[in-house]
Formats: sequence, structure tokens, C-alpha cells
Amino acid sequence: MRKIFIFILSWGILFVALFSCSKTKTPQEYLREEKRAIERYLERNNIQVTAEYPQNRSFAENEYFRTNDGLYIHVVDSGNGKKVRPMIDDVSVRFDYFFDVKVFVGGDTTTYMLPYTYFPVSFRYGITSSYDGYYSCNGWAIPLNYVSEKAIIDLIIPSSLGSQSDNNAYIPRFYKNLQYTKFK
Repeated sequence: MRKIFIFILSWGILFVALFSCSKTKTPQEYLREEKRAIERYLERNNIQVTAEYPQNRSFAENEYFRTNDGLYIHVVDSGNGKKVRPMIDDVSVRFDYFFDVKVFVGGDTTTYMLPYTYFPVSFRYGITSSYDGYYSCNGWAIPLNYVSEKAIIDLIIPSSLGSQSDNNAYIPRFYKNLQYTKFK
């Protein structure tokens, strides 16, 4: 009887040990994967990252400024000088296209363009709940600390600063020629 009990117990422990391991990734694994994808994208495109915003000069062709939050900004045109007023101004945004950085460095070079029926996308600067649209995000608001109306920028937005759906799926995005079209 004792041998049967030990045999069944041994098989039970083996069964639990084999099938208790989860195949799903942890949030930390997703974040490491995202970080590696952004680093690969920067490396493949010869992008130079600076920790200080170039105040008195324009950005070099492949120069990006990295904020403390991990947002990468390349300013093509700094705008007309009209600064946004927090909690007062609605900001309208347009961009040429975007893509998932992880998928792009994995070999899929498909860019995604939105139908113009989605444009412009607007949010109220300074009210973070207005950034939670399907496309709008905190990563679009942060550059307004540095640029003004009519500015054109390229962005690499980590998932933590992306839209709610990007954040939930750990998707870093690249936006090409994002323009702040009007403050009102």
C-alpha cells in the first residue's frame, strides 16, 4: 500500500511540476523586449540620441532627444512660436504614418496610414484624461514643452507613454511628421 501511495504521489508531483510552468511573458519580459526593439531601431537607422534638448540650434538629420520619460523626439520644424496654454487650449494633431517598432525591427516594414476621416485628432493639453483616445496619448503632449504650434516632429513613443491600447499590449510606436496643427 505504501509503495502505491509513493508511486501516485511521485506522479502527481511530476505532473504538477511539468504543467505548472506558464508560457506567458511577464510584464518585465515585455518591457525588456520593447527596450531591445527601440535600441535596435535606433542602431539600424544610425540615430544619435542626446540627453539635452538642443536649445540654440536645429536638430541634426538623425538626432533625437530622449526625455526622462523615455520619449524620443526629433524636431523637423519647431513651429511658429505660439505656445500651448495648459488646460485651456485644444491641440489638433496630424501625422503622415506610424508603425509598431517591435514589428518593424522584426522585418515587417509596413507603415500604417490612417484614413483622413480620423484627422485631426484633438486633445486638451494639460488634461491627461483627454489623451486616452484610441490614437492620442501622453507621448503626443510631452513635446509641447519644447515646441509650438505648427511644429513638425518625429516621435518614438514607448508603450508606457502610448495610447491605452499600446500600453496594454506593450507596443512602442514611431510617428512620422507629427504636426500640431492648431491651438485654440
